[in-house]
Formats: sequence, C-alpha cells, structure tokens
Amino acid sequence: MCPACGGAILNPHQTGCGHIFCAKCIRMFIKSSDTSKCPLDGILIKSEEVFQDNCCKRELLNLEVYCSNTPDCTQKVSLCNLQKHLTLCQYETLQCSNPGCTDILLRKNLSDHQRNLCQFRTEFCRHCTKPYPVTQLTDHEQMSCPEAEVQCPNNCSQTVKRHKLKGHVDECPEVETDCIYKQYGCTVRDKRSKVKVHEYTEFSHHVLLVLESNSKLAKQVDQLQQDLALQERELKERNLLVANLNREVTKCDSTFSAIQRSVVEQRECVSSVKQELQELRSVLDAELAKEELSDLRASIDSLRQQVAMTQSLRDHLGALGQTCQRHTRLLDIHVEQLQCNEQRFRQLESTSYDGKLIWKVQDYQRRKDAGMPLTSPPFYTGRSGYKLSARAYPDGDGSARGTHLSLYIMVMRGDFDSLLPWPFRQSVTLTVLDQSGSRNHISCSFTPDTTKESFRRPTADSNAALGFSRFISHTDLEGPRNAVYIRDDTLFIKVKVDTTGLEDL
Repeated sequence: MCPACGGAILNPHQTGCGHIFCAKCIRMFIKSSDTSKCPLDGILIKSEEVFQDNCCKRELLNLEVYCSNTPDCTQKVSLCNLQKHLTLCQYETLQCSNPGCTDILLRKNLSDHQRNLCQFRTEFCRHCTKPYPVTQLTDHEQMSCPEAEVQCPNNCSQTVKRHKLKGHVDECPEVETDCIYKQYGCTVRDKRSKVKVHEYTEFSHHVLLVLESNSKLAKQVDQLQQDLALQERELKERNLLVANLNREVTKCDSTFSAIQRSVVEQRECVSSVKQELQELRSVLDAELAKEELSDLRASIDSLRQQVAMTQSLRDHLGALGQTCQRHTRLLDIHVEQLQCNEQRFRQLESTSYDGKLIWKVQDYQRRKDAGMPLTSPPFYTGRSGYKLSARAYPDGDGSARGTHLSLYIMVMRGDFDSLLPWPFRQSVTLTVLDQSGSRNHISCSFTPDTTKESFRRPTADSNAALGFSRFISHTDLEGPRNAVYIRDDTLFIKVKVDTTGLEDL
C-alpha cells in the first residue's frame, strides 16, 4: 500500500530512504516543497535519489486480482493480464456499433442485440435487395423502392413496379386523353379505353372532320396561289421601274461628271482670289492690329470682372443651398411629428374605455378581394384597464378562406399591465350588427382559456389573436333574408368585454 494515498501502489518509485510510493504521490511531495520529507521516517527526499522500482513493479503485476466486472465475473487474473482479460470478458459493457444506436450492453448480449434486437441494424429490402436500417426499411418499401409493386394511381387494377409506373401511365386505359383527331376539331376527352372505342365508332365523323379540314386547306392554297400570282405581276412592274431608274441614273452620272469638271475650274479661280486677298490683307493687317489689340484688352478686363462676380455669386449660392437643405430637414422632422400627433389624436378620439368597441369597416368588397387581415383601433376595459383590439379577415382565415368572415380578439400590451391581474379572464362577445333596424344581429361569445399564451401578459405589442374562424358564412353575411349586414359597402362590428369584477385603479 502507498504510505501517501493509502491505495494500491501504481507505478512504484523508491526514495533514497528505501520507502516505496506511487509515482504520482512522490512527484506531488517533491513539487510541494524544496525540503519535502518522507512521511514515514522524516528523511529529506531528494529528486535525484528517486527511481522506478522495477522489482516491486514486477511483484505487483504478478499479483492475482478480481475482474473489475465482479461479482458477475468471478475470474481472478494476474494484474498484468487484466486488460487482456477485459477485452474478452463477457460481462464488460460495450456500446452497440450500429450507426445511430446508443445502447450499452454486456459483451455476451451484444451479438444477439446487433443481429436481432437493435433498431438500427441493417436488413435487406425484399424487393431491391439493398441494405437499409430497420427503422427506414418500411418507409423505403412503401415510398421509394423502385422494385416494389404499387397500384396504378388511376385505379386500373394493375400493379407495376414503381420505376415502371411512369411508362405504365402513358399506356393506362384509365388515364384521360384527347382524341387523336383533336387537331381536326374533335373535342372528345375521356379515359384512354373509351377514347379508343370513340375513335373506332366515330370513324365516319372523323373522316368528315378531316375532309372539312382539307377543304379549308385547299381554299387556303388557292388563296396563296392567287397572292403569289399577284406578287409576281408586281415584281415584273417593279423590274420595269428599276430599268427606267437605271437609265435615269446613267444620265445623272454624265451630268454629275460635267458638274465636277466645273467645280474643279471654280476651285482654281477661288485659289487665285484667295492669294490676292492674302496679299491685300498683309498690307492692311499692320494698321488694324493696333486697334483690334486695344479692343481685345478691354474685352479681357471686362470678362475678368464678370468671372470674379460670378465666383462670388456661386459661393453665396452654395451657402444659401446648405441653409435651404438644413431648413428642409427641419421641416421634414416637423411634418413627421405633426403626422404622428395627428394619428395619436385620431386614436384618442375613437378610443373607448368601457370595454366596448363599435368598429366601422368601409370598402368591404375591396378589402375582401384583397384577402388581407384588418385590425381595429385599440379600446380599453377602463381608464387603466386591459388594452384590446379586434382583427377581421373579410375573406376568411385558414380553412375558412373564401367561405366565411373570421373575427378574433387580441390582447395588446398596455401602459398599466403591471397593475392588472393575469391571465385575462373576462368574457368577450363579438357581434355583426344588423343595419336594417330589425336588430337581427349575429353574436358569438367565449370565455378565455387561461392556459393559452394568447391571454397571458403580452411581451410583444400584441398576443396571438383568438376567436371564431367561421363566424358567419359569406352567403348569410352578404345576402340574408331578414337583415342587412352590409350597406353602402360598409360593415359594423361590435366587441363587448364583460367588465364584471374589474375595478378601475
């Protein structure tokens, strides 16, 4: 036993005083202090005197020990053979090697588990003979195996292999197809078997269709031949016109040549005149140059003054532009603030604080055609009560789309939520009002299910809406016998919250 840790000695090392410790324990002694002493005799332990005791190590390795899987395994083996025994021990726990399986089993049970019990074992498909995990084999055979026999989707009572199904559909007698004489005007479309019978029994009718089509084609050919003859005549006339034009062009060419010769002569005359003018100008330039130079100087001075004035105006204009941009930004901010204030004032004017809301929905038909949800202005159960709003789907929501009006209620985040009891428990009544005066209103009520998140204290702007997806059908809403729910393309919806038991703060 190790004098330091009290356990069996692992990797024995001997000190200069002759005592044996675990290698780990003796290292801890040396590291803990430069003057560490042996706990048995108090002699100073020097690191250079510590060495591995191979003799003791050999004795320890020859000791017989029980298997670590005792009491299931009763074998005793030498310490040096313990690891070899564990690689064969039937009571050693191992993880199943099938991919995806996390079961831990004894070695003696592992083989049977992997072959017969494991949900991730591999078996061969009985149709295509390819290996698949047991958990996927049924889905493979039923959904994707190309060799599996499947029923024809057209109920022709035949079974074919899945990879041949597409080819079978192209020949299946139960598939709907057009008559082969469709291009000639036959409109019959039926199952392939019936179309075959139709093609046989209606042969004479089909012949008439083909003859009628050929007659139309013959008329078209005659018309095309007439058009071709007409175009040939026009082509001959145009060829004659081109010949006449060619003769005229030849005449023009000769005239043009004469004109070119005349132009050459005129150029020579012009060159002679230019030379005479240059000689005359050289005489006059000396006298005129002085007058023109003084005029040019005056013009340059005037231009310089105009440039300086223009630059000054440009700088001033830039400063004015920056000021204008700053004023424009401030004006945009003011306009945005005014719009926000105006929207808030409108909400305050239409907000009720008694748990009731009369919601006027205009342009009903346009909003229904758009298929988008509508949200009412918010209302409250009291000055410091719950904040709520209604939501309507004129064209229906979910499975009711296209058939019903859907109405819901939403609990919204309010300023006084921290002072109110949660979850929301008050009964809610949704009503579509009769505008005929007969008071045949349509109403539905519900009491909140306090286990649903929709009635707990909101953490966002509003909770999910809950209510009635099939509140009233479009037929009953738009064409009732004893009421008028839509007048002037306007619908009125009333929401009433039972405020019994609520106290305003």
